[in-house]
Amino acid sequence: MAERIYTRGERGRLEPLEEEAFSTEDELQALIAEHPELLDGEQIRPGDPRRWILITREQGIADTPDGSARWALDHLIVDQDAVPTLAEVKRGSNRELRRTIVGQLLEYAAHAAQTWTADELRRTFEESNDDPDAVLAALLQVDDEPDADGFWENVATNLTARRLRLLFIADEIPDPLEQVVKFLNEQMPRIEVLAVEIKQFRGESSQTLVPRVIGRTADLAPRSTGGPRRKLTRETFLEELPSDRARKAAVRLLKVAQENGALLAWRSNTVSIRVRVRAEVWPRPITVAWLCTRDTISGGGLNIRDFAFGAINFGDDLPEGLRTTLDRWADQFAGDTFAEASESGEGTKVGMVGYDDAARHIDLLAGRLANVLSELKAL
Repeated sequence: MAERIYTRGERGRLEPLEEEAFSTEDELQALIAEHPELLDGEQIRPGDPRRWILITREQGIADTPDGSARWALDHLIVDQDAVPTLAEVKRGSNRELRRTIVGQLLEYAAHAAQTWTADELRRTFEESNDDPDAVLAALLQVDDEPDADGFWENVATNLTARRLRLLFIADEIPDPLEQVVKFLNEQMPRIEVLAVEIKQFRGESSQTLVPRVIGRTADLAPRSTGGPRRKLTRETFLEELPSDRARKAAVRLLKVAQENGALLAWRSNTVSIRVRVRAEVWPRPITVAWLCTRDTISGGGLNIRDFAFGAINFGDDLPEGLRTTLDRWADQFAGDTFAEASESGEGTKVGMVGYDDAARHIDLLAGRLANVLSELKAL
């Protein structure tokens, strides 16, 4: 039986609002795309509400890494911790909501985690927004320029780790789907599975929307999403390094970076050294080094520690000159006995140098860093 709620207006007059199903799935989909806050972030994470950016509607999913899109996801959104969230929307009257949608969304997630790249999602987001930096700044709640590179590196890390969120959305969630959602959410530690019921109530002059999140059980601890919870400063970064030798080496590298016009991006446990090339060569800053505290960070499919030198995502869309320069930069460390060279399937090449080795070879490292910064700015 349809529900009814009342609003009380001026002079105490009550206006009844009758529950009304959405006329089409597209109507509900368009509403969520325009107002993703309807996916009530406070209900999903009480005390740490989720905020959202829409990457796109109808995001394509291939069945092989090099294949063309076989399926289309209704909504791809990302929260402030860079967790990709796959959302499928149905009306409560759609029979697929009972059974088919579960297998469908699980299949989407399995292939999306293998075939999507953070660079692809970033391009889609930036092309669909007039001011993507402003949208990202609002998501991250920062007043200055957002750390866009760091955010998308976190997206890459979450995709690699299969850390996703699945949302079933409808104007009525049937009991069988609710039971399946709760079961999956309890059994899948890296993937959060929830249903969001959005009821619509209409009156003579108003529309009221009431979201309800289903599947979040009280005994489940909040999942770790890998997003940054703090932001280092130069002082706290140096304090957290394990020795005076490490601090002196870090100071030298930071000085070289600043003298050569590099950007320093401070994150939760690392500072990355970046350089802007001419906009016609590449529109975004290029990361060439990470100076980490004692903690290990994840980026581009790798676990990075100590002082790391290289570049993330050597993609096919990089101009030839830029790719050649970055390859040469990263390959220098492959032959060093004091560096641990590593490469991911996503195109990330780094050479990791321990603190003591960095101190012993600081002149070499500082010289290499100055050279690559100069080369990149000259492109």
